[in-house]
Amino acid sequence: MTLNFQTAPDITIVADTFGIPENEPVLLLHGGGQTRHSWKRTGERLAKEGWYVIATDARGHGESSWSEKLEYNFDYLTNDLIAIVNSLDKKPVLIGASMGGICSIIALSRLPAIAKALVLVDVSPRMEKKGVDRIFDFMSDKPNGYTSLQEVQDAVTAYLPQRKNRGSLKGLQKNLRRLPNGNWGWHWDPKMLEVWKNTSNHRDPSQITDFLDQVLKNLQIPALLVRGAMSDVVSKEIVAELLAVAPNLQFVDVQDAGHMVAGDSNAVFTEALVDFLKSL
Repeated sequence: MTLNFQTAPDITIVADTFGIPENEPVLLLHGGGQTRHSWKRTGERLAKEGWYVIATDARGHGESSWSEKLEYNFDYLTNDLIAIVNSLDKKPVLIGASMGGICSIIALSRLPAIAKALVLVDVSPRMEKKGVDRIFDFMSDKPNGYTSLQEVQDAVTAYLPQRKNRGSLKGLQKNLRRLPNGNWGWHWDPKMLEVWKNTSNHRDPSQITDFLDQVLKNLQIPALLVRGAMSDVVSKEIVAELLAVAPNLQFVDVQDAGHMVAGDSNAVFTEALVDFLKSL
């Protein structure tokens, strides 16, 4: 089922749901440049475990509204998240990958009691610049789009060589849109990337590291960090630093996965989520 959330006068957030609305809610929040479709298998499994799962397209992504005012920084993204949570009858578990994880932490800084629990997916207050730069380079590549779905798949394979399941070309279309020139482009607002490149909080996360560390240190709800063992964004050293700051934070390393943990090793990733959710 698809839901729409009106989070601002000019912004509608589109979401897919899995499970029964009467169950405890889980919000799945994707990373920058992704869409809600990256959570499909995870959403289906969590619904079978008795959760009501809501997977959103962030503003500027997928079928959600693009901001004519280019309001794409973390403040606006977090405002959307808080508006969605406030529309629910029960406190959700926030599961955020990369961008979605940062927004979750910021939301908890504003409203510490907003969520039942928190899961951070390969994201930390500090991230390796080399890995972050590689993400921006990939997102910036091919501004005029790809001439075929096969060209898109080849680009993804080169970017994610560790991924064993390449998926189908048809499935790939869910994350793409037709550009005016007829080529295939990613399903997010290209102007968003320019906003992020000119926003220090996105380009250099170290500027908000202390603030985010403090939020996690004072966290009063159960929390889990899930890292891709092959991640070039969240290193082992960063994990050690974060666990030292936030000793109540649980940690799982997913083998054979990089930054895109849910896509690289979905079965193992989802099992880690199921185990954590069962402990709540």
